[in-house]
Amino acid sequence: MDYINNEEVEGNYFRSIQKQLLVVVFLFVLSTISGYVFSSMNPESAENLIEEAGGIADIIKDMSPIGIMLFIFFNNAVKSLLAILLGAGFGLLPILFITFNGYIIGVVFYVVSRENGFAYVLSAILPHGVIELPMILISAAIGFRIGYETYCAVTGRQTNIRQEFMCGVKFYFRWIMPLLFVAAFIETFITPLFILMMS
Repeated sequence: MDYINNEEVEGNYFRSIQKQLLVVVFLFVLSTISGYVFSSMNPESAENLIEEAGGIADIIKDMSPIGIMLFIFFNNAVKSLLAILLGAGFGLLPILFITFNGYIIGVVFYVVSRENGFAYVLSAILPHGVIELPMILISAAIGFRIGYETYCAVTGRQTNIRQEFMCGVKFYFRWIMPLLFVAAFIETFITPLFILMMS
């Protein structure tokens, strides 16, 4: 890929991962639906799964708001970066990462909506989720793209893994990480207001 300047690099790079992003979004939606359907068929198992996954809530419950925001930010930023870096393993880990998270979201959506209603769940997800979720999906797509380029190299096709890797990491630090910080701020200070209004 021959790039002229930074904006063209990023524009061309984002367009280059469109196919991978579509695959990632499809798998995320499918896994979310699967989690929801599983929960509707096995509500007790779903509630047990939520309880087992409640460790993060226990960790942050005694933190200050700033501490909670930083915890959320670093948790999402590290996982998103790992989804990119570990994509070199033929893109398998980013796919597992996004399908697992989609499944858990489906389970949470069913359990919480059954107790509090759909409006409550949406108010707890949408304010920060409209930023956070796309960033996580794009991270997985970048990792999947790097995995595809790794596969091409192994099978003898012409590719430039180093350039692909550098473009992905640069995109992460320029766009994904800062926007995850914004999402963490919204989740800590704004989302609770929406939840309060729907309670």
